[in-house]
Amino acid sequence: MWNIINFEVFRALKKKSFWYASIAPVIIILAVLGIEKLSIQSAQKNAQTQDQNYSQSAKVAVLDDSGLINSQLLAAQHIGTEPNKDAGIAAVKSGQLGAFFYYPQNPELSGIQVYAQDQGISISSPYNDAAISLLQQSVAKDVSSATGNSQAVQILEKSPGVTAITYKNGAEINDLTNAIAPGIFAAIFFLVVVLLSYTMISSTSEEKANKTAEILLTSIKARTLILGKIISLMILGLVQIAVLTIPLILAYVFFPSHFGLPAGLTLSSIPINPIAVMFAALFFIVGLVMYIGFVVGLGALFPGGNDASRFMGIAIIWNFVPIYAITSVISSPHALVVTVFTYFPLTAPTTTLLRNAVGSLSVGEAFAALAVLILSACVSVWFAVRAFRYGSMEYGRRVGLKELIRN
Repeated sequence: MWNIINFEVFRALKKKSFWYASIAPVIIILAVLGIEKLSIQSAQKNAQTQDQNYSQSAKVAVLDDSGLINSQLLAAQHIGTEPNKDAGIAAVKSGQLGAFFYYPQNPELSGIQVYAQDQGISISSPYNDAAISLLQQSVAKDVSSATGNSQAVQILEKSPGVTAITYKNGAEINDLTNAIAPGIFAAIFFLVVVLLSYTMISSTSEEKANKTAEILLTSIKARTLILGKIISLMILGLVQIAVLTIPLILAYVFFPSHFGLPAGLTLSSIPINPIAVMFAALFFIVGLVMYIGFVVGLGALFPGGNDASRFMGIAIIWNFVPIYAITSVISSPHALVVTVFTYFPLTAPTTTLLRNAVGSLSVGEAFAALAVLILSACVSVWFAVRAFRYGSMEYGRRVGLKELIRN
């Protein structure tokens, strides 16, 4: 088995295609992050320039039917008034005004109407912000005059931040940060499935295409060969994950301002729940063995790699089916569809990893799902061994499942 693992791993590592497939996602992710960063900076700079140009040159007038706009603010900001709505719109059309704000009697219901010259603004118009700001400042000034409470004015001008603290079984928890550590295993599982699927399904079909399967079976047991291939594929998956994550970690360490974690998180602030992480690791390992065994066996049934690759999508799609029910997985973990996904072998790895990450999987359910996965992994390996043993000699047709069971 060691010889098989050594041969399979180094054979894959020597292929340029393996490294292309491993490095390409890193380059794409870094490129997307870089483009997104530059785009945000450019958009912010353009918006700031547009706001400055607007505030310096725009001629604005208002019509206030709500009675909320403060006349002193209008005078201070050099904003005029119009006798009626039609006159304001006509002034904008003729170019006499840069913008006209109309405040109806109930702006909280009808909204503010803004008529303005086109400035080529595609994301957010400074006219809209100015109209809202003028109303907010007027209301704040009225509240300040009526109550003399500066704190009330500050609340009206800027909503205070909210810090939510939640508890579970008497202990303080944070759903977002607690989901990160076990959720990493779910992300890695998806990546391995996507990156290694073709390698998995071609790992046995190559021997059949090269006419070497029967030679291998004369010198080694099919079970030893398949187990060696499964272990080799898991090692290659870890190599690809390392190639993908190490550059991202280095980018985060050396360029934290450009590649920071969302919501102000830091690596030190991510809590580690030993039980959740332990179950995540077990679900990942057993689920990966089950999935690899199934795909390897599927590849051994077909006479060639091209025929086997046509059915690769069937094997992959089962891992992504629970994502379509992600709302139920998170908010209604005991719904029938979630229960089925939790214990159905082909959807169990993804569902258990997701439920474990969000904390909706009890310890009893976790052990039950793990038992199902272990049994499924054993059946999957048995299927792969039988498929290779009886399918290795069939070069012109696909071996049926009935033949595997009968033999």
